[in-house]
Amino acid sequence: MCGILLHYLGSLDGSRNDLIDEVHEYDESYSGDRVCSDGDGTFNEIIPYIVSRGPNYSSLRVNREHGISWFSSILSLRQPFTRQSIVVDERYVLQFNGELYNSEISGNDTQYIVSLLKSCDGDVVSLVRKLDGGFAYTIYDLKEGNIYFGRDTIGKRSLCYSIDENSGELFISSVTGTRGTFVDCLGGVIYTYDTKTHTLDDTKVIRDKYVVTDMTDELENESQYMELLYGTLYESVKKRVLSIHPTHIENSPISILFSGGLDCSVIVALICEVLKTEYKGPNIVLELLNVGFENPRTGKMPHETPDRLLAVNSYKIIQELYPDIDICLVEVDVPYDEYLRVRPKVVDLIYPKQTEMDLSIAIAFYFASRGHGFVTNSDNERNKYNRNGIVLFSGLGADELYGGYHSFANKSIEELTVELTRQINNIHDRNLNRDDKVIADNGVEVRYPFLDEEVIQYSVSQIPISYKVNKGILRKLALEKLQLRDIAQEPKRAIQFGARSAKMTKDGNKNGTDVIKA
Repeated sequence: MCGILLHYLGSLDGSRNDLIDEVHEYDESYSGDRVCSDGDGTFNEIIPYIVSRGPNYSSLRVNREHGISWFSSILSLRQPFTRQSIVVDERYVLQFNGELYNSEISGNDTQYIVSLLKSCDGDVVSLVRKLDGGFAYTIYDLKEGNIYFGRDTIGKRSLCYSIDENSGELFISSVTGTRGTFVDCLGGVIYTYDTKTHTLDDTKVIRDKYVVTDMTDELENESQYMELLYGTLYESVKKRVLSIHPTHIENSPISILFSGGLDCSVIVALICEVLKTEYKGPNIVLELLNVGFENPRTGKMPHETPDRLLAVNSYKIIQELYPDIDICLVEVDVPYDEYLRVRPKVVDLIYPKQTEMDLSIAIAFYFASRGHGFVTNSDNERNKYNRNGIVLFSGLGADELYGGYHSFANKSIEELTVELTRQINNIHDRNLNRDDKVIADNGVEVRYPFLDEEVIQYSVSQIPISYKVNKGILRKLALEKLQLRDIAQEPKRAIQFGARSAKMTKDGNKNGTDVIKA
């Protein structure tokens, strides 16, 4: 996970032409007190947000001739360690945030993009279309004066921008807080900003939108589709596990955002399968991160939340299935006073999202990914435990692909087809931009096996719609292929209700669509 911030000053008049060429690097030591020639208030106010996303390294670059400043931060997951921003052949300046899974990558994925830039001859759009993974980027063409930026097709990494129509000034950032008039980038759009004309082209895309097939099939063929889905999901999990560089995977656990429900339990089981059959290194710990809130409105404590009770039972089932794998359930308890203390920060991070529902979901992910909790040992002693994993896995995407939301239950095949098409193409705005901002603030990276390009493509175009009623095909996979027993039948429960992070006060009549009040 990395942080991206770019500032193009726009028209350089006498009052704005005080930049100097400079490069500064900070190895885990940026203190926020560095004064650079780009003294813009917004630019410098955003820098601390960027630093939080990449705790291993930060750098500042200023180019006076082109009127651009870059600030980058890095969470290093692949070797060799690669500093950013990168000047490539005196032609491009690159910032990259994310993980790529192209089969030809053997080392650092940022270096892979560098190699593509060296031979792209100005065709940055075609280069971006070759990338497979979850990512956000900025690429500045020093020769042509074009700034390219955007997110992968699904939009797994957050990115937003702001343009001053009068001066042409441009900001691009992973996260901004509640400042400026920033707009979230759409998933899959390759934005091109021409610094000569101050115009933005947002018509180019990585690929066409996903369209869910409306084909139906008899249920006796469901096993065939389930086997193919299993193979596709297994490969998705495999490349996300094995692409963690050995120095991390051997010394640091793998973490999973764990409610105990169907989607995350399938991911945990698949990780265990990969570790059993593909991984030959030292023992790896799996940290199942489960969050529960003290809720004054209900009078319930964290250990009484629905997701905590479910997680304990699901954890036992998974332990029995994989006794040779070291799995721990990390119980993240959030007292109400801690919720109140952190609430303003989360409200700030998720901007421009501003609803009660966005807050209740985001704050649950914030605390879960922070991972300050408790682990119960074999003697039934509950001891403090802080998450050690820096790569987190999530089951997000299963509801959108396989019809998991309650509102889908009574829809016709035609209605369900339309709704699932809308859901998967809107997930960048509905979920991912918000979630990435709060999770990455804890200096970790989240990976989404259900949102792998091949998994999505197979799921939307090959699996009959009749198997996507109440996640029927995923439940069959969980029960028959992974032996997850009772977990396979667990109903959908939104995290804000399972963790009890919604409607926290006696004023419990708030609607999810209500705008957050101070």
